[in-house]
Amino acid sequence: MNRITINRLLFYWVSSFILAYSLYYVLWLVMPGHYVFGALYRMFIYHSAFPMQYIAIPCFFYGIVATIFANKFRDRKTRGRILLTGLIITLTILISSPFGGMLWHFHDMKSGYFPENWIAKMINRGSIEGLQIGWFIILLSRPYNIFGSIICYFLTKKGVELLKNE
Repeated sequence: MNRITINRLLFYWVSSFILAYSLYYVLWLVMPGHYVFGALYRMFIYHSAFPMQYIAIPCFFYGIVATIFANKFRDRKTRGRILLTGLIITLTILISSPFGGMLWHFHDMKSGYFPENWIAKMINRGSIEGLQIGWFIILLSRPYNIFGSIICYFLTKKGVELLKNE
């Protein structure tokens, strides 16, 4: 990796986390009952109890995915950039969901008990359930996901502009 790629990756990681976490707390102040993230009926809402951890996961993977697609993003017009942003968001959700599921299972075990072979259970069940319902939880997390999508577009654009390939 060259210096520009590393700097772009760090820019996307740090700025996406700061913006995502700031957006969470702004919405937390104005949303009824302080519910920013969606949840399934009767689901323990560990993602609301520990928002920083659940926000860090997609920000980490967004940084990687946005860095990979940054040069393609730079070469596109607005319509292509919007479509590419949709791809970046989709890939980020798909890659992040298993890890979010594992974190949810870890918090669930921490609240109750750790069964035998808990790491394997957390990895297996968490990753499968994360893929099955993680995307739906994100879909239910309106308006956070709408603002986040808009921010994703402009943040990816800013990273391309600030750190141009030479």
